[in-house]
Amino acid sequence: MPTCRFCLAIYPREFFIIGFGPKKDVCQRCGIKEGLIEESEAVMLFDAGLASSRLTLLSRRWAPILWILALWGMWIVILSSIPTWGIFSLVVLIIVSLVLPINMILNRAKYSALFSGLTPAHQRPPGH
Repeated sequence: MPTCRFCLAIYPREFFIIGFGPKKDVCQRCGIKEGLIEESEAVMLFDAGLASSRLTLLSRRWAPILWILALWGMWIVILSSIPTWGIFSLVVLIIVSLVLPINMILNRAKYSALFSGLTPAHQRPPGH
């Protein structure tokens, strides 16, 4: 994947300006900052609402894993010493820890479809 000359970020090819000379290897965000293109020409530039939607979707996807890690830490620190609740919570944590990866694998297509719906449409020009 190419690297932008100005910000040195690595993006897929569709995030770059198409052209030669000063436009070569410049991402659309830097192209707007440098005045090489207008904002209307930057089809892959996300507005604030779209970026927020993508971040929300990403956080909904990965939040359960962080919750499970936090609950395991709480079980190790607090609940393991309590006889009845420690065993009950251990069984529940084991079941949830085994079901969560299966659930994430089964819902991968759904999240991919939602992400593609939140990605601007882009037609690659010939030769890219």
